[in-house]
Amino acid sequence: MSVPSIVIEQVETEAKHERETKIKLWRPAAFLQDSPTDPPTPYAVIILNQPIENHHLFMQICKNASLIIAADGGLNRLRHLSLQHDINLIPHAVCGDMDSVQPEVLQHYSQLGTKIYKDPDQYCTDLTKCLRHLSSPEWKQYTFRHWDRYQTLASPDAEDAISRQSGVSLDATLDVLVLGSLGGRADQAFSLLHHLYAVDEDPQIQCGDVYLLTPESVVFLLRKGRNRIQTPVAPSLLGENVGIIPVAKAAVISTRGLEWDVREWETEFGKQLSTSNHVRSGEVEVTTSERVLFTVDLWSRDERDVVAR
Repeated sequence: MSVPSIVIEQVETEAKHERETKIKLWRPAAFLQDSPTDPPTPYAVIILNQPIENHHLFMQICKNASLIIAADGGLNRLRHLSLQHDINLIPHAVCGDMDSVQPEVLQHYSQLGTKIYKDPDQYCTDLTKCLRHLSSPEWKQYTFRHWDRYQTLASPDAEDAISRQSGVSLDATLDVLVLGSLGGRADQAFSLLHHLYAVDEDPQIQCGDVYLLTPESVVFLLRKGRNRIQTPVAPSLLGENVGIIPVAKAAVISTRGLEWDVREWETEFGKQLSTSNHVRSGEVEVTTSERVLFTVDLWSRDERDVVAR
């Protein structure tokens, strides 16, 4: 017995309405602040095997992180930075096939307590391996470590108490901040953008929101439907320049809070893109028919006059 077309249309209409009315909140500046946000937002940092160009920003985001993981050769980058700037930062773990990390660096951090997770799989990247390890129950306690000052959870009662105190659900997952760069090799840049899409498709990855932090921008993947992005344009936080990029497929978008807002506007590679737009509100809303990348730049000296506008 076939389902009447009118019933199918009704179900599709209701599903579309639910997508369009449910708002996804994004906080790309949360990890740039000196103190935890309210409500708190625990996050993990993944250090890739790419140059760490701004060590002040690096230390800022690591200071409030609940968990720090190096992706294979990312441990070399951390060691180099530590020696260069006399930084004492010990990551909780290093993940990858260990073909890039220097043996003496691996030994150094292992002696300091860093856990080593070697995965020889050549069909997934070190970043994917880090994201999958973050999804392990082993790391659940780090969702709360921002408030219990790195005390191990001793019992379910302690876990409940920490949950009530912190305001974080027992089912909460860590947001992830990936430290990388879109400069340098083009294939590696595309690979990083690919991972933002792949997170939603990989059943072995169970984490919160994933942000890519480059030396100049924050990049993340908006969901289908309504998205609300907190965009504080201020020193040490975000700049005003934004882009909405439909990498996977064409999308129809509507925006609010930008200098050049659009409504029911089709965007597609090879046709028209929304780039070099400007934030004009503390919150930007984007409604989209498909997943699209959202980029916002970090505050720079060139934007000193933005807050005065």
